[in-house]
Amino acid sequence: MNKTSSSREKMITVKFYTNYLSRMMMPNLSIFIAWMLISFLLPFFSVDQQVIQQMEQGVLTVLLPLMIAYTGGQMLAPERGGVVGAVAILGAILATDIPQVFGAMLLGPLAGWLLYRSDSIVSKVKSGYEMLVRNFIAGAFGGLLFLGSYFLLAPLFNWFSLGSYQLVDYFVQQNVLPFIHIIVEPLKVLFFNNIVNHGLFTPLGIEAAALNGQSVLFLIEANPGPGLGVLAAYLFFGSKRNRTNAAASVFVQAIGGIHEVYFPFVLLDPWVLLGPIVGGFSGTLIFQFLGVGLRAPASPGSILAILLNTPPSMILGVLAGIVVSTVVSFAIASVLLKRKSNTENEERKMPKMKKVTEIVVACDAGMGSSAIGASILKKQLQEAQLTFPVRYQSIYRVIDDPALLVITQRELAAIAQKQTPHAQHYVLDNFLAADEYAPLILELQRREQDPQKSLQTEAASSLGFSTIIFLYTGKKRGSQTMAVEILSKMARQQALSLTIKKMAYEGQALDPTAIYILPKELAEKCLIPDVPLLVVDDLLTTDAYRQLLTEGVDYVFDQS
Repeated sequence: MNKTSSSREKMITVKFYTNYLSRMMMPNLSIFIAWMLISFLLPFFSVDQQVIQQMEQGVLTVLLPLMIAYTGGQMLAPERGGVVGAVAILGAILATDIPQVFGAMLLGPLAGWLLYRSDSIVSKVKSGYEMLVRNFIAGAFGGLLFLGSYFLLAPLFNWFSLGSYQLVDYFVQQNVLPFIHIIVEPLKVLFFNNIVNHGLFTPLGIEAAALNGQSVLFLIEANPGPGLGVLAAYLFFGSKRNRTNAAASVFVQAIGGIHEVYFPFVLLDPWVLLGPIVGGFSGTLIFQFLGVGLRAPASPGSILAILLNTPPSMILGVLAGIVVSTVVSFAIASVLLKRKSNTENEERKMPKMKKVTEIVVACDAGMGSSAIGASILKKQLQEAQLTFPVRYQSIYRVIDDPALLVITQRELAAIAQKQTPHAQHYVLDNFLAADEYAPLILELQRREQDPQKSLQTEAASSLGFSTIIFLYTGKKRGSQTMAVEILSKMARQQALSLTIKKMAYEGQALDPTAIYILPKELAEKCLIPDVPLLVVDDLLTTDAYRQLLTEGVDYVFDQS
């Protein structure tokens, strides 16, 4: 049990940091889209190939690291963290030709964290000098980190790149190419893909192509299949926001050939990396078995560029390898994402509330869905006559407090527990689903209005029932959903503690102690057992509901 708990804690820790890395990449996905568009349009202007290569080099070695470091620093220190992070990574950019994307992921947050910690110093400064001290501290940290990245980080990455080159070269020399993906795929996700591709596979592939007319080495890193499989898995089984991002990324990867767009999706859940590893293994195995390859490097690695560099007799074989790697990667990533979804979709338990002084609706970025969720919650609290301060924030910026109630969606539940271990937590499936807040509202009412609880229970029991259920058939339940909201609001206004919900009629056992409400047209079609039944002409009418809450079960029997 202890080992299981320890392993789960370690995995949550890994997810916490990889999710943080992914959040630095997500805002910069537009760079890849712009890069794809430029790469696609430049050939129509008769631009020299060398210019295209310079553009690609500029995006990878300068623009992308600077923006990632800026984003990472700004996440922790919004005012100056981004600028200091960009200055810090500039040292490594100038010291080496290797793309410093991974270095930016380290230095950006480090710069932001140092500035965040320096706030305690600024708070002790005499009034009027704060701006001067803040600028001086930011400049000092930026300069020191610049020197550190120039003299320490750049040589370290050069050494790491050389080691990666030698390791991959070993697999090539031993002629066990499919197994090379155990090394290549993790390196790709950490943005060392261009080092491996242009530093190793391209030179070796050119030598092999000179002898044989083609080389499979050109396909190992350029194969878009493993990445497409991951994006397709997120497209079908990811959260709503991830599905939207994945949809745009599929086109960028397949047609634009920008593989980097799928790396953040792997970083969201490290287990998903198994998909590209096995998918790449399968694709390369097919390439070798069919004896296919490319005549020249495919840059960028789009399906179009790959086919243009494929000998006509090998096109079907190359497509077969890409399709197999896509399907295998998709299958494995889908299983992992569905397993995660099933684990998170266990029945939600209402936490035992202690004293609550503030409520935070927390999402990944601290805007958008959490802002709407906070607005919905404020409205429901107001209707329930509860006064709690409600705000929305990024889960990564929430300060732990035992009197704080943190509301998150399921995909961030584990991170929320780690970020705020002493706070109280409530987990939703969807911030925008108003009915998911109802159990929380009832619990807060119970905590805040204990003296009135017995009166509510007594009032409900005098009606002769405590549960009201709206029946529906098939998938048509829109009117029932609105009716639940209407009746729930009326019950709250009358201080009645009732369970009000909707339920499908088909194949369900009916509770004889509950009141069932259904429209007239449904009552004429269905054979309803002997249970308390209220038939209404219009589910959205309020007169019948008002009489039901006033007269109780007697009103139902009078209508029968």
